Amino acid sequence: MTTTTNTLREFVAANAGQLANVDYAKMRGVAKAVYDDPSLLDAFAQDPEATARAINGFEVPEGFHIHIADAQNNFIPPEDEGIFGAEGIDTWGRIETRAGYKTVSLVMCAAPAEH
Repeated sequence: MTTTTNTLREFVAANAGQLANVDYAKMRGVAKAVYDDPSLLDAFAQDPEATARAINGFEVPEGFHIHIADAQNNFIPPEDEGIFGAEGIDTWGRIETRAGYKTVSLVMCAAPAEH
């Protein structure tokens, strides 16, 4: 199954309200906490939502998930296989927003069911 432009456009429009209401200061705060204390990466790899919530109360909007991205853009925890495309997927799309501190960012993303 591939993502059509209309499907992606509809997905973005349907999630625009949630993105407008995200607490980006808290997202940046999570990134800063991980930058200041890299040992948080282990907890983040196990349960990103619980770790972010424990840091400063950040709540991930419904339908989204989060990662930490390091200076080399490695995702912790790693993204599921094929989410950035694969030979069997002609086209794909996703929503991704980041808030960062120095070389670390909190990445919040979601993809339509068809991708």
